[in-house]
Amino acid sequence: MSPPSPLKQTSVGAAWTAWAADGSSSAGSEFLERVSSWIEGTSAQLLRAKWRPGSQRPTSAELEERLRHHLEVVAQAGLATYPESLEHARQGLIDEIAGGAVPPQDNPRVATRPRGRRLIT
Repeated sequence: MSPPSPLKQTSVGAAWTAWAADGSSSAGSEFLERVSSWIEGTSAQLLRAKWRPGSQRPTSAELEERLRHHLEVVAQAGLATYPESLEHARQGLIDEIAGGAVPPQDNPRVATRPRGRRLIT
């Protein structure tokens, strides 16, 4: 029987704390592995946005790499908890891609008239 993986023994919070404390690549790799589903899901969510015509839409892999980069920047600063780090990384990527993605308030809603008969009174 093989020994249990250290990854399974370390919580995501502990992995973040270790990475933010010492900045080691092994601690960073462990944290990034622990949040890989979040990275993939966040990338997919951001790709669903409408993109401006003519802007180059990034690939999922490119967005995932940028999220990892933003997490590394936050870890190096060492001033955030792991949930805060996720939000900082997500917002950092949103700010980075804002030129191509259409913000929700820029999506014009077509005003429609109510359907059905108008009653004349």
